[in-house]
Amino acid sequence: MGLEEKRMKQHLETEIVPNVAAEINGVFDGETAIDIDWDTFDAKDSIQEIEHQVFGRVVEAVKTLCSDDMAKEAMKESFKSVYVKNLESKDDRLLDFADGKLTLQTTWKDFGSIFTPGDIREKIEAGL
Repeated sequence: MGLEEKRMKQHLETEIVPNVAAEINGVFDGETAIDIDWDTFDAKDSIQEIEHQVFGRVVEAVKTLCSDDMAKEAMKESFKSVYVKNLESKDDRLLDFADGKLTLQTTWKDFGSIFTPGDIREKIEAGL
């Protein structure tokens, strides 16, 4: 990871991740941890997708899902963390929600393998 990538990572860790966590938590009054597997994000083209292609879609999914008090309560009880991993190949892509953990792993620079907000919402909803 070069200097530019390290700066991007620092910006994400210090500014974006706390803001995204606060935005998610504000939707259902929860406490959500965000875990990025930084060892898998070593290139600019994948790191630059984290803010919008990962977090933007997760936030949209959560906001859409939490349209009523029942969903907000279920999320508050169950939704505990978001784990993001970058893969070399989309063959092992995974979208899962189990034990309070939303797992998103794919090749983030390949737009054909990125999960939609609808995919994310449906996966969370099925696990609540």
